[in-house]
Amino acid sequence: MRKYSVTRHNEAYTFSVLIVDDNFALSEAIARFLGRDGWDVTAASDGLEGLEAVRSRLFDVVITDVHMPRRGGLWLWEAALMLRPELRGKFVFMSSEPHPEPPSGEVFMLKPLSLAQLKSELQGIVRMAEGAKVPARESHLVQHTA
Repeated sequence: MRKYSVTRHNEAYTFSVLIVDDNFALSEAIARFLGRDGWDVTAASDGLEGLEAVRSRLFDVVITDVHMPRRGGLWLWEAALMLRPELRGKFVFMSSEPHPEPPSGEVFMLKPLSLAQLKSELQGIVRMAEGAKVPARESHLVQHTA
């Protein structure tokens, strides 16, 4: 698991995202993009590593590739919901192949991704989430500096 950390001093709180993809370059690009917007980003390389991350902490959103070695995104979705039912409706699935029907209430995006569209989807998820004003990892006030 890789942890990315960016401190933003103009935000009262930070949302957390888990990116699960075996494509390191794509995962890194998404992490940098979201990190610049103040997201607390953790990355995993497959579904098994992603499930370990879900076991160890709460996330506001999970972005996962559908097809990966060992365990894919759909397996991760099912296993993660068994551990943390509050993640329902907070998954973004990505794939280079069209998916006939994503799990109910979840977002599906085709690769290559539009990072602007991804950001829009993530904003929609956190707005829709109950208690979106308090991130999953607990309210964390950032000190403002002069």
